Amino acid sequence: MNNQMKLHPLTLKFSGESSQLEERFLNDYYEASLSQVRITMILGAILYAAFGALDAFLMPEQKISIWAIRIVIIGPVLVLFLLLSFTLFFKKFMQPLLALAYFVSGAGIIFMIVIAPPQVSYFYYAGLMLVFMWGYTLIRLFFLWASFAGWLQVVLYEIAAMWINPTPINIFINNNFFFISANVLGMLACYAIEFYVRRDFFMKSQLEKERENVSKINEELEDRVRRRTEDYRIINVALQQEIAGHKKAKEDLQRTLDTLKNSVNTTINVMASAVEARDPYTAGHQIRSANLACAIAEEMGLPREKIDGIRMAGSIHDIGKLSIPAEILTKPTKLTNLEFSLIKEHSLIGYEMLKHVESPWPLAQVIYQHHERIDGSGYPRNLKGNEILIEARILAVSDVVESMASHRPYRPSLGIEAALEEIEKNKGILYDTAVADACLRLFKDNKYSLPS
Repeated sequence: MNNQMKLHPLTLKFSGESSQLEERFLNDYYEASLSQVRITMILGAILYAAFGALDAFLMPEQKISIWAIRIVIIGPVLVLFLLLSFTLFFKKFMQPLLALAYFVSGAGIIFMIVIAPPQVSYFYYAGLMLVFMWGYTLIRLFFLWASFAGWLQVVLYEIAAMWINPTPINIFINNNFFFISANVLGMLACYAIEFYVRRDFFMKSQLEKERENVSKINEELEDRVRRRTEDYRIINVALQQEIAGHKKAKEDLQRTLDTLKNSVNTTINVMASAVEARDPYTAGHQIRSANLACAIAEEMGLPREKIDGIRMAGSIHDIGKLSIPAEILTKPTKLTNLEFSLIKEHSLIGYEMLKHVESPWPLAQVIYQHHERIDGSGYPRNLKGNEILIEARILAVSDVVESMASHRPYRPSLGIEAALEEIEKNKGILYDTAVADACLRLFKDNKYSLPS
């Protein structure tokens, strides 16, 4: 998959391997722009007419002619473009039509400069600067079309100010300085707006592709789990038939259950090994986190059945990382926002993989919740307090302590002291108070240590 956005430096169209996005982008841009285009056309027509009050003050003798331009010509033209926006013709030719609306608005100001009396005509260039602001930044014009319409207005102004209604050279130079500067700044703003709109669209497209890939992998894993579950169901039915048919059913059932338990343990170990094979830099992380979580649970006095469930869930709590590209898991530098959003999907993916697996423990939910935090700042569901299972609250603390105390490809070990300071500082905020206290007692009073 191509992860690099390629744009033509002048037209800003998607190019190279990204060129297939252009048509989708244009459709998306049209849909996103339509309401803003209509609103700015209405506001443009209103403001264009409202400045007629200034005409009456500056040149009362010409106000009827100027008002005719504003209200009889330009206003209806903008309304016409507004009405065209409700047609399929507008969708097909939106950019040239908007450029035409932009040019016509500026041409109206230039015509006013032509018919205005001296002195007054010298300062009407400021109206063109307002038109530039409107055309370059508000009506959703692409850079190339906006620049073409903008410089065409510059040419018309030069013709009007030099040969039709001559402007004194000092005023002419002054006006051009501000006028052309406004045009250039408008071009830069328009270029930046279009660039970032295209970049956001590209990032959204990339994220959609990543989600599709994750969904496909998840479906495949679900299918495997479903087949394995069906195998277990068939075995269970066969065992029930054996129980009904033989006096020694109890012993046979016990032996079979022991075999199944060993199979589950083996399956758990295989799953854990599969995750570590994808991310060798965190080898042993799941087992160490599970062992610490069980020690915390014992310190808290939890029953053996619950501790066994914590061990099972802790041993595969990162199973969802099977769907994360290996190059992201082992990346030695800071992750991008897109890469981090993919990493954060592993809790949900692990839940989806295990939610249909029959188990005496809530394995899927514990895996789903192990990145939730007491104050609701965790992910993926922002659960708070007792909304989080006690098993997940315990695993959250052991996961943080083990991670901080171990080496990672992007940083060296922070040490156990830093990990315990993190738990002490944020107990009752990010971490369950009882769990945090039990963890701290383990290390400080019971001299618990993580294996190297």
